[in-house]
Amino acid sequence: MVVNLKYYVLSFVAIFLALGVGIFIGVMLDGQEMIVEQQQQLVQQLESKFDEFKQKQDELQVKNDLLTVEREKNLKFIDTVYPEAIQDKLKDLDIVIIETSEDYAYSGLIDAFQKAGVNSVSNILIKNTILLNDDAFAQQIAADLKLKGKTAAEIEKQLLKEFHDALMKGNNFELIRYLKEKKIIDYSGNLTFPPDYVLIAGGSTESGKEILNRIDIPLITYSKNSNIPVIAVEKSNVQISGISDYKKLRISTVDNVDTFAGKISTLMVVSGRSGHFGEKDTAEAYMPEGFITID
Repeated sequence: MVVNLKYYVLSFVAIFLALGVGIFIGVMLDGQEMIVEQQQQLVQQLESKFDEFKQKQDELQVKNDLLTVEREKNLKFIDTVYPEAIQDKLKDLDIVIIETSEDYAYSGLIDAFQKAGVNSVSNILIKNTILLNDDAFAQQIAADLKLKGKTAAEIEKQLLKEFHDALMKGNNFELIRYLKEKKIIDYSGNLTFPPDYVLIAGGSTESGKEILNRIDIPLITYSKNSNIPVIAVEKSNVQISGISDYKKLRISTVDNVDTFAGKISTLMVVSGRSGHFGEKDTAEAYMPEGFITID
């Protein structure tokens, strides 16, 4: 019988391959068992963590429910006490609220002043059209009102000054009516001249300070030069705050007039308190110490 070496070599190779495959399969089976065991441990850990999370979630929900109930009680208490706290604190005063931005509404302040017993409160909205960026429109305004400015910037500045003087002195109601017809301003309530106190209600949704520099600051400066008390206010949720700039003008500020505390702070400032109040970093106190009685 002829021995075929090639046959034996192939046989040995086949045997060793079979052994190798067997060993590999055995290792894989052991590895799979190990993987399955690790996965089971991981699942158990996740289930344990989930149970802990659910327990904490349930505890937080209970706390949240308690806080919600407490908040509702506080709101009911404030709603009951608020009218009595401010009733007739500002008798016989004439107030004008000038909103310098169309981004936020401040009509809620009207009710607060009325409950405080003021003689009158007027709300004037200055629309963005007062920014005379269109030269043709600016020239039309100048011609209608006989303003002497040549450039749009000069006409705008003169128009704002004329508007302020008409509002503070009451000597040019035709200008007020004209600006309303041109949709440059809008107002509600009976305008009473001159006001005893001016509120500049600002805040913006735009990062630039165009309205602040061209409207707010000039109006505040004009009022101060006319010896008319002025305060700057804004809501707690305005995107772009102007409080830091108002503070530089050395006037009192309130940064949360959309809250009960902010409304009361505003009324207290009008009664004679001064400072910077509210919730933002620019505030120096949450609220004034109290009302100053106005005789």
